[in-house]
Amino acid sequence: MSNTMPSSRPATPATPASPKTFKIKDPQAGVPLFGCEDLRLRKSGKGSFTRKRKLDELFTDPVKEDPRFISTNTVEAPCRASGIRGIYNMGATCYMNVILQCFVHNPLLRNFYLGDGHQSGECSYKNCMSCAMDDMFQEFYAQETTTGYSASNILASFWLSKRKAYEELASNKEQDAHEFFQFLTEELHEINGGSRPADTEDISSTVKRTRTGNEPGCKCIVHQTFYGKLQSTITCQSCGDINTSVESFLDLSLGLDVLSKKKSLKATALSLQRCLDEEYSRPERCEYTCHQCGTQEAKKQLSIKSLPNVLCIQLKRFKQNNGLASKIDTKVSFPLKLEMFPYTSRARSQDTKQNYELARSCTYDLQSVVVHVGNLETGHYVSYSRVGNQWFKFNDHNVTLASKSQVLNEQAFLLFYVVRSLA
Repeated sequence: MSNTMPSSRPATPATPASPKTFKIKDPQAGVPLFGCEDLRLRKSGKGSFTRKRKLDELFTDPVKEDPRFISTNTVEAPCRASGIRGIYNMGATCYMNVILQCFVHNPLLRNFYLGDGHQSGECSYKNCMSCAMDDMFQEFYAQETTTGYSASNILASFWLSKRKAYEELASNKEQDAHEFFQFLTEELHEINGGSRPADTEDISSTVKRTRTGNEPGCKCIVHQTFYGKLQSTITCQSCGDINTSVESFLDLSLGLDVLSKKKSLKATALSLQRCLDEEYSRPERCEYTCHQCGTQEAKKQLSIKSLPNVLCIQLKRFKQNNGLASKIDTKVSFPLKLEMFPYTSRARSQDTKQNYELARSCTYDLQSVVVHVGNLETGHYVSYSRVGNQWFKFNDHNVTLASKSQVLNEQAFLLFYVVRSLA
């Protein structure tokens, strides 16, 4: 991370933007990306594109609906149409940049903001984070440029927010990308879920706010995208009494420090599936006093009652020991395709046919990866995101092509998986 103070305006990168006619014939991993190819329809008849690239009466002639006509009138567009842009570092803001890249390439969030999900022109919130996000999506998917993007509006909304729990993040120091992810989802939930008063500028930072996951039945874009439900089942080992509770989750956190010390995982290399097995497939002893017989012998089984559309998994690489922070460099392999059915509550059902159908809806594809490189003092965040079948590496304003093997060999910190039906 750079330790330089942010300037009033980010410097323009030395690498010039590519000409509109430039095309990459044979993409190579690691080669700086100046332009790429995509497809769009050439305007014809009375067709027009709005600011959000909506089509308005594009075809007025039935003949023009013929697939052969569409194929003939299809032209190549640069990568700007796919949201492939870097984001300038405004002074140790790489932690913010990687989360924004993951959001930009999240299909649900993209469709929400490009589909007028947030009406910026009618918004009454001051320093609105959702308005800033809406502007970013328009810049990435509608503006004809491939140069870096300055997320100054998002940074300003972040610094001016009234969330006391995250006030330490509002500085030009190195920060935790996962904490910014939590902050951003809470902000967007309050705004789009309607739980925030219309004018929040004068609200004291000490006002207690309802936590996002504790609002049952919320249909905001954040809940529809990221939230699932965890089920905890405690079974008394003496009388067999069962106590079950359910709570919402924004992401699944896997403590690498604890998992790497377990006997069942010591002998083999760590994988994401093995870590999930340990957390959500195997019961463990817990401190619990049975309200039926009073004994304290009990086992706790965690399982996933409801999976989200976009599953975020945190591999906890930072720990505190005697007041000193350190980083865990344990290698954890992760797949491009993740089967989550074995970790659900319904996986224990005896209905084989029903389980088969459910398993098909629990398949996820890797969409984005956040990586922390270096140590805590001089570390840096980069991210990878998939556009179609091609992976890209985002290192602040620099964007390069990446191979699948390059992505899978990284030391992941955050993983974003999209359910296959939406990927």
